[in-house]
Amino acid sequence: MSRMAMPYVCGFFTDPTVFKRACAASYAAGHRGHQAFTPYPLHGIERLMGIRRSWIGRPVLFMLLFGAFCGFLMQVWMLKYDWPLVIAGKPFNSWPTYVVITFESGILMGALSNLAIVLLVACRILPSTKTTLPLDRLTDDTFCLAVPVTEGRSIAELDGWMTAQGAESTRHYLPPTSELSHA
Repeated sequence: MSRMAMPYVCGFFTDPTVFKRACAASYAAGHRGHQAFTPYPLHGIERLMGIRRSWIGRPVLFMLLFGAFCGFLMQVWMLKYDWPLVIAGKPFNSWPTYVVITFESGILMGALSNLAIVLLVACRILPSTKTTLPLDRLTDDTFCLAVPVTEGRSIAELDGWMTAQGAESTRHYLPPTSELSHA
C-alpha cells in the first residue's frame, strides 16, 4: 500500500545552530512527520526532532550472530568431519583457528542484511528516478526543515512560522495530482 503524498513547507537555513533551534521548536510546536535535510551530520538532531532510536540494529545483530554461528559450524564440519587433517598435533576442532572466518562471516551476513533487507525495504528508500531535491544547493551548504501541512494548519501559517524560526527562504512542495489519484 502506498502512502498518500502530502504538501510540505520547506524552510532553508545556512546556520546550523539556527537550524537546530528550528528543529527543536518544530517538535515543541507539535509538528509530526517533519523531516530534516542536512549537508553533513548534525549530532543530536534526532533527539531534538523527537525521533526515537531506530530498531534496525536488532535484526542486523541477529543476522551477524547467525552468520558467525554458520561460519563456525562450517569450519567445524569441514575440518573435523569432511576432511580431517592433523596439523601440528592439534585436535580437529581447535576453535582458536576458527576465529577469523567466524568474525568475517558474521560481518558479511550483518552487512548484507543491513543493506538489502533492513534499510532498503523497511525504510522505503529503494532507488527511484523520480527523486528530486527541494533545492539544488541542499547538499552543499543549506539545511532544510520540511514540515507537512496537516489539518488545522495552512501553508501561509507554516510560512510565517518558518520565517519566525529564522528560515532565510521558504518553498512549498505540492504533490502532483496524478500521484494522489494513484494512491
